[in-house]
Amino acid sequence: MTKQPQIEHPAPADAKLPQKTWRILFLDSLENIMQLKEACKKDGYAVIGAVTIDEAWAFIEGKDHVDVIVCAAHLEEESMFKFLKDVREHKTHFNAAFLILSLEPGAIGAQLDRSTARAGIALGANGYSIMPKFDAAELIAQIQKLQPDIPMLQQSASPEEKRNAE
Repeated sequence: MTKQPQIEHPAPADAKLPQKTWRILFLDSLENIMQLKEACKKDGYAVIGAVTIDEAWAFIEGKDHVDVIVCAAHLEEESMFKFLKDVREHKTHFNAAFLILSLEPGAIGAQLDRSTARAGIALGANGYSIMPKFDAAELIAQIQKLQPDIPMLQQSASPEEKRNAE
């Protein structure tokens, strides 16, 4: 059985109120996940990192939720397209925002990105971002365009839970 990744919360100085805290699931290499998570925690997001599709599903199928999924365009020995298709068919997370992120540099990466972007959007991705050089501000801007107005956890909260969060 695959271990479910843990939610990492921002430092207290960066934290936001619960009704303004979105959860982002990153599916990428361990090296990329570390920089992606740090950038987003500094902006007040709760983050989850998965290096395999099985780890991502362990979280998605658990009792938690995600608001935005940021998935590497090119996964080691796994299919981002199949993962995207399965997310879109999931009973709970079918409408989670899905951003495909390419951190591939060079001419070959650029050629692959155009066809990968078209296929990803056709399968239901909400966005595709190419960053040959990591840009934390650009990543946050892309996520903010896609995140729901109200975090999923707050959408499903009872009136009492919503009052307690304020």
